[in-house]
Amino acid sequence: MRHSGSTLALALLVAGCGGAPAETAYDPTRTADAYAACRQRSAGQTTVLLACADTAITAAGQAVDTPESAAAFRAALRRWGDAAAQSGGVSAQVTFAHHAVALAARRAALLSGDAPALRTAAAPLDGGPLWAKSRAISCRDHAVPHCAERYDALLSGLGLPRANRAAMARAAPPTGLPLPRCEAIAAEGKVGGALVDAFYARYPKALAGSDSVETVPLDPAALDNVVRYLVCVAGATDEDPTVAENGLALFGSKRHGAAARQALAALARHQDPIAGAARRFEAQINGYLQGPR
Repeated sequence: MRHSGSTLALALLVAGCGGAPAETAYDPTRTADAYAACRQRSAGQTTVLLACADTAITAAGQAVDTPESAAAFRAALRRWGDAAAQSGGVSAQVTFAHHAVALAARRAALLSGDAPALRTAAAPLDGGPLWAKSRAISCRDHAVPHCAERYDALLSGLGLPRANRAAMARAAPPTGLPLPRCEAIAAEGKVGGALVDAFYARYPKALAGSDSVETVPLDPAALDNVVRYLVCVAGATDEDPTVAENGLALFGSKRHGAAARQALAALARHQDPIAGAARRFEAQINGYLQGPR
């Protein structure tokens, strides 16, 4: 998800969540000590606290991640980080960063085979489609017994997403509809990063959350407007992932997903000028929804 304003610092947090697996084993105690020392030196400065979290998360990710699994985990963190910043500002942002460090450490322990058995009897939190993709890739790459259940159980200690989901469930219907049509977007003259920034600022946040989207009423005309807008911007930005990541909640929604995918497929088959963009965007969304094969 695109970051702007107060969420830019959180982008630094998730930018380095992993890479190629490290040559040496992950040492959770040493990393935790280094993280604690870094926080103590921060003197409460937000950017420094986020940088401390970035370093700790990077250390955990390098122990277990390939670039693909790191990117999937990073996308899930980014979604939650946006929700934290939007609902609670800088304070919630820093709190989420702290929770994210603990989550990354628990995840590294699980995937490296060093985690104790986790209780999974209680229904785990639903992390949404981006978390599901991270789980699928990570469990594919690591032979961990009962991996999927244990991976979801990691969320029970995250804390903040529970509050985010409750707040998002109360979200009012989006006020930014109808969204502009392709002609209006072209008339604005924005291209590349400027168009992506405009998209991120304009696209209703209630439609971008996997929980809040379920509370949004969308009649067929409104749904068609949203799908067309996503296709227009995706086509004009060469399928920038920001568009797909924000639109993913709509297409994966239990309430709206089937209708949204139908509308997208109809656009892709139609003689509409944006049919080509619709086909490319449909393939991109299906890739997100289906996960690794």
